Amino acid sequence: MPGPPESYHTIFQRIARSLVAGLAATAVLWVLKLSRDSVPQLETSRFLDRVAAATAKATGLPDPLMNGWIWHWVVGTLLWGTLFGIMLPILPGNRYWLKGCAFGVIAGLLTMLMVMPLAAAGYFGMELTYLDPVVSLVYHMIYGATLGVAYAFLAGVHGKTP
Repeated sequence: MPGPPESYHTIFQRIARSLVAGLAATAVLWVLKLSRDSVPQLETSRFLDRVAAATAKATGLPDPLMNGWIWHWVVGTLLWGTLFGIMLPILPGNRYWLKGCAFGVIAGLLTMLMVMPLAAAGYFGMELTYLDPVVSLVYHMIYGATLGVAYAFLAGVHGKTP
């Protein structure tokens, strides 16, 4: 039997923490993206440049690279951060980092089904190298795990979820 409904204050606190956690997780991915550029075998960096160029063309912004980074931070912080806060009670796992990994898988699959086809990379990035969809999913899981750990830190809890 479910417990009493959450108050708006509790929900707001959860989403506020998840937004800050989303900022931290996006920063971690940003550092990984910078290091990934040194691996020429991966198409992912060129794919991200194509996404940035397509977004710049659609929005009319002049600098595709800056536009791509802006969208990276907006999506990673505002969109995924908010959705994590909303979905936190229903995500599987009894630890925040596990809940974050589950969320990262969801975010990665949505990216592969929605963003990659728009950037001419095909569903699941099949127009890229065989390794890129795997790398994308792993990076989303790293993002999710970082999101969960940062959320737990901000909530002042350690270990299992309540």
